[in-house]
Amino acid sequence: MRMKPRFGSIIVRGLVALVVVWAALGVVAVYKTRKVRTDAGEFLKDFTQLQVGKATLDEVRPLVDGYHGEWRTYGLFPPACCGPGSKMAEFVFDNHWQHWFFFTPLTVLGADIGINGNGVCDRSMSLFTVTKAPLGVSVHEFPEGEQPGLFHSRLNIFKTIVTLTVSASSAQRTAAYSVNLDCLTKLRGCRDAREMAPATWQNSREVAPSYWKSQWDD
Repeated sequence: MRMKPRFGSIIVRGLVALVVVWAALGVVAVYKTRKVRTDAGEFLKDFTQLQVGKATLDEVRPLVDGYHGEWRTYGLFPPACCGPGSKMAEFVFDNHWQHWFFFTPLTVLGADIGINGNGVCDRSMSLFTVTKAPLGVSVHEFPEGEQPGLFHSRLNIFKTIVTLTVSASSAQRTAAYSVNLDCLTKLRGCRDAREMAPATWQNSREVAPSYWKSQWDD
């Protein structure tokens, strides 16, 4: 008869130990994810300093080495501005540590730098959340003359897509690349594309006056 209380006490102690371990690991996960967010912010500063059509391979190599980038081929259908034989440097920052502990949905910042010969031929960036209804914002920058306009945005609370050329204004460029990296660490994540790309949405009348009311499926 005395064994039952003792057995119950063992179970309680075991559960408490599991909670303590889970909490400790959760703290580590939050710390590691914040480090990823910091690295992503530093990367974006360096990434946006590159000039499409002018930056060289030697300027891209330090980013690949410093931010754990990987070289990949563009495949059979590279962008026309890069052409056959081009390659790209690929970068990925995600919050999988927090996601494993169910603190946040899986959110990823990805970026590519296209290289043709010795020069940067294009670059792209995206911030997206992997859920049943995926949310995201993407930015793709081309050399001069590769797009019909200098800046174009399509705004939708689920998907926000921006294309621009090297001749886009400073305000347009700043808005396009100012994504909300707090989406990586924010508990429960960001709710929609407006929260992921606040500068594009908040300044849409200034940076894209003819498109600020546009919808993805119009």
